[in-house]
Amino acid sequence: MSPPLAVISGASLWGPYKDIWQAVVNAIWKRQLEAIHILDQILKKHKPDFISLFRNPPKNAQQHEKVQKANTEGVAVQGQQGTRLLPEQLIKEAFILSDLFDIGELAAVELLLAGEHQQPRFPGLTRGLVAVLLYWDGKRCIANSLRALIQSRHGKTWTLELSPELVSITTRFTDELMEQGLTHKILTLVSQIDVNTEFEKLQRERGLGSEKHRKEVSDLIRECRQSLAESLFAWTCQSPLSRDDTLILISYLEKVTVEADGSLDRVNLALLMALLYCFDISFLEQNSEYREELMHQLPLLTERQYIAAIQTRLQDSRPWKLPGLQATARLAWALALRGISQLSDVTALAEFTEADEAMAEMAITDNVFLFITESVVRAENFYQDEFYIRRIHNLVTDFLALMPMKVKQLRNRADEDARMIHMSIQMGNEPPLSLRRDLEHLMLLIAELYKKDPFHLELALEYWCPTEPLQSSTIMGSYLGIAHQRPPQRQVVLSKFVRQMGDLLPSTIYIPYLRMLRGLANGPQSGLFSFPAENIQGAGGSPVSWEHFFHSLMLYHEHLRKDLPSADSIQYRHLPLRGITQKEQDGLIAFLQLTKTIVKWSENARLALCEHPQWTPVVIILGLLQCSIHPILKAELIETLSAFGKSPEIAASLWQSLEYTQILQTVRTPGQRQASGIEVELNEIESRCEEYPLTRAFCRLISTLVESSFPSNLGAGLRPQALSPICSFSETPCFFSFAQGRIEGLLKSGK
Repeated sequence: MSPPLAVISGASLWGPYKDIWQAVVNAIWKRQLEAIHILDQILKKHKPDFISLFRNPPKNAQQHEKVQKANTEGVAVQGQQGTRLLPEQLIKEAFILSDLFDIGELAAVELLLAGEHQQPRFPGLTRGLVAVLLYWDGKRCIANSLRALIQSRHGKTWTLELSPELVSITTRFTDELMEQGLTHKILTLVSQIDVNTEFEKLQRERGLGSEKHRKEVSDLIRECRQSLAESLFAWTCQSPLSRDDTLILISYLEKVTVEADGSLDRVNLALLMALLYCFDISFLEQNSEYREELMHQLPLLTERQYIAAIQTRLQDSRPWKLPGLQATARLAWALALRGISQLSDVTALAEFTEADEAMAEMAITDNVFLFITESVVRAENFYQDEFYIRRIHNLVTDFLALMPMKVKQLRNRADEDARMIHMSIQMGNEPPLSLRRDLEHLMLLIAELYKKDPFHLELALEYWCPTEPLQSSTIMGSYLGIAHQRPPQRQVVLSKFVRQMGDLLPSTIYIPYLRMLRGLANGPQSGLFSFPAENIQGAGGSPVSWEHFFHSLMLYHEHLRKDLPSADSIQYRHLPLRGITQKEQDGLIAFLQLTKTIVKWSENARLALCEHPQWTPVVIILGLLQCSIHPILKAELIETLSAFGKSPEIAASLWQSLEYTQILQTVRTPGQRQASGIEVELNEIESRCEEYPLTRAFCRLISTLVESSFPSNLGAGLRPQALSPICSFSETPCFFSFAQGRIEGLLKSGK
C-alpha cells in the first residue's frame, strides 16, 4: 500500500528553495560561521533539486484523484492533525496551475495554499496570482543559489576570501553538479525559458494581474535566465570547461541574435563572456605562485583533443547567425594560440598554434572590432560587471601586444586606403566600395571601452609609459608608482602603439585617433600621463598637437569675427556654418572632447594650457562663442570651459570674462529691441528642435564655476549683483521654451 499523500504547507516548489537561498546568503555573503554546517546539511538534502535544476514534480494519476476528492475527503497537510477539506474553487485553480506549469497536482495545491497564506503581503492579488509569483520566486532562489555557490569556488580569477572549509564544501558540491551535465542543463533552460512564451500561457489562463504584477513576474523570469547564464560565466572564470561542454556552449552561441539596437542581451553577453574566459590564459602571468597547478588544470594547455576539437569547430566555414560573434570567438582563440606559442613550458602544440595568424585574419575580415564595440561594449549591462571589462581589455591589449605585425598591416592598409580616397576626390569620383575600416574600428573600440570606468580600474594606464617613473601610492598601474623600475615589455608595446598611430596620421583616421586618446585619457592618472604624451609631435608638426589645435582655433576666430552679427541681426538666429565645414566641425569637436577629458582630470594640464602665452584657450573659446557657429560646436566649447573652470583661479577669471562678453546677457543697453547671446539661440533654435545641448552645457558651466569660485561682487555697479540674472534665465526662459517647443511639436503631429 502506498504511503498517504500529504501537502507541504510551505509549498515544495517555494518554501524549501527560500530556505536554501537564505542558507547560502548567511554562509557566503554574511559570512556567519555557524551557517557553514547548516549550508552543508541543506546542500546534501537538496542535491537532487540542483541536479534536476528547475525540473518540476510530474503529474500523477493518484494525486489527480486525491485532489479531485479533496472537497469531500480532504487532504493531509504536513504538520497538521487530520485532513483539510479544500473548496471546489481551489481544486479548479489547482488543476489550472498544474496544467499551466506542468507540475504535480499536489504541488499546485501547495502553491495555492502558500499563496493564500502570503496574500496579506500582496494586497489586491488573488491567491492564484500570488501562487504564480511564488512559483517563479522559487526558481529564482535556486538559480541565485547556484550562482553564489559557483562564485565561491576555489579558482583562477577571484577569491571571496571565505573559510577553507566553506570553499571546500562549495567546490566539491559544484564539481559534482558539473559532472552531472550542468552546462547542458543551463543552456537548455536558457533556450527554453522565454518571457513572451510564459506570458502567453499565463494570459490564456488569466494568470496575470495588474501592470505591477506583470512586471514582477517578468522580472522574476528574466532574473532566472540571467542567474543561470551568470552561473556558467562564473564557472568559466574560476575553472575550465571540458571539451564537450565548450562545444555545447559554442553550439548555443551559433544561434544567438542581437537586440533591436544591435547589442547582445544580458544573458547572451554573459554566455559570450563565458566562452571568452574558456580561451583566457592571461591569469598564468598573474598567479605565479599557483602557476604549475593551474597549467595542469587547463585543457587548453594539456589536452590535444580539446585544442583539435575547438580549432576544427572555429575553422568551420559555416557562418553563425551573427558573423561578428563568430569573429569574436575566433579572435579570442587566435590570441590564445599565440599566447600558448610563447609559453616555454608548452612545446608540443606547435601544429595547432601555427594557425593563429589565419584565424585572426578571419576574425578581422568579419569586422570583429566593430561587433565588439556595437554589440558587446555598448550592451546594457557591460559596465556592470568588472570581469566583463577586464576580459575585453585583455582581448584588445593581447591583440596589440601579441600580434604587432597584424597591427602594422592594419596601419599600412589604412594608409593605402587614405591615398585611394584622396585620389578619388581629386578625380571627382566616389571612393571605392572595397575599402576597409579595420584600424578605425579598432581605435573606436578602444575609445568606447575606456570611456567609462565605474569600478575605477584605470586599465587604460597600461597604454601610458612615462619617461620618468613616478612615485605615488594612488597610482594604479603594472609598474607605475614604483620608482626607478623599468616598465614591463607589454606596457612599452602598448605605449608605442599609441605614439606610432599618431605618426603621419592620415585624415581618414584622424577623428578615431582623437577619440581613442580621449578614452585612454579618462581617469585621474591616465589624464595626468596623457597630457605631455598628447603633444608628441612637438611644435605643430602634426595635426595631433596642442600647437596645431590652438593655432587652428585662433585662425577660425580671426576669420569668423570679421562678420560678427549685431544683436538685432536675423543671421545670428540661424547660425550658418561660416567658414567651418561639417568635416572640420567634427574634427574640432573630437579635439575639444579630448581637451575636456584631459583638463578635467589633470590640474597641471589646466594651468599649463591657460598660462601658455601663445595659446590662451579660454580667450579663444570665449571669442568663438560670440561668433556664428553651430550650437553643437558651441556646446562643446562651453563644456571645455567647464573643465577648465574646475581650478578656482581659472574660475575667478572666467566669471569676469562671462560678464564682459555677455554670452548670457545680464545688462540691456538703452534702445535694444531684443535679447542676444544664448537666450536668442534657446528661443530661436533649441526650443524648435526640442534639443538643448547649448543650454545644458551652459548650466553645467555655471554649476562648475559656482562650486569652484564665486566672486561676491559679480556685476557690481552695472546690474543686480550675484546670480540673479542667471537664475532668472534658468527659471523662466529655459523651462518655458522647453514647454512651448513640446506643445508646438505635439500640435504639428496632430496629437
